[in-house]
Amino acid sequence: MRYLKKIVFYLLIFILLLNFIFCQTKGVFYEISSDDSRVYTLGSIHLGTPDLYPLDPIIEKAFEKSEVLAVELDITDPKNVFKAQAYILKKGLYKKGDSIENHADPELVKDLKEVLGEENFEKIKFYKPWVLLFQISSSLAYNTLDVKYGIDFYFINKAEESDKKIVALETVEEQLDAFSEIPEEDQLKILKSNLEELKDLKDKKIEEYYSELLNAYKNGDKEKLEELLLGDLKKEGYDVFYQYVYIKRNFRFAERIKSLMKDYKSIFVVIGAGHLIGEENVVKLLQN
Repeated sequence: MRYLKKIVFYLLIFILLLNFIFCQTKGVFYEISSDDSRVYTLGSIHLGTPDLYPLDPIIEKAFEKSEVLAVELDITDPKNVFKAQAYILKKGLYKKGDSIENHADPELVKDLKEVLGEENFEKIKFYKPWVLLFQISSSLAYNTLDVKYGIDFYFINKAEESDKKIVALETVEEQLDAFSEIPEEDQLKILKSNLEELKDLKDKKIEEYYSELLNAYKNGDKEKLEELLLGDLKKEGYDVFYQYVYIKRNFRFAERIKSLMKDYKSIFVVIGAGHLIGEENVVKLLQN
């Protein structure tokens, strides 16, 4: 159960006639307007460092005058943690007597043991590849970044302090479906690739990557963000993962933002920066 709680923590961390404006602010920030409502959309880095702040005053003012905050998921809501635990117990574990050793090739199992250690591997080998992928990737980020400095966390706290309504653009189940429904063959392929990269990376290189990512985010460098966040996913062999985790969810987010525009005149949206860059991103879908 201790490992389950740790994994859940990692999991919860990952339209009318429109005019489109890219505001020249720090960060990836857009203003989308119709005749009746206005949407401010900010790309988020889910984990961060103190030097992400202060945010551009234009962003802060947009938040203050918005009626509602829309996020992927309210990561501060304890109910979401319980829902994620229940989901993983139902869909993230192999059946009794089964483990990843029966699904992955020997080389992948060897890499898992090397990265996690033999003792840890024995504790988590009953989890399916998509859960292991979350744990391994997120634990790396947590060595350098902190959820309390994430953009989502920052604005959710501000909304709670000011009694601003918070709306989730997807449920826990929908978010985790995006990963669990990826065919196992593709899950294993992505897990294998990540493990191979981890074996080659040193802590310094990992820190350099996150430093580049944060600098690109702070400077609103969309091209660099696309390279760092989506570059590998566009390579051959990753297209299924890209479709499930980004494109399908982009369409969902766009539809739900469109629905919110019927009920609110001003909406402040915070979603992962990866959903606002690349092809068929949320802003482009709303434009169309």
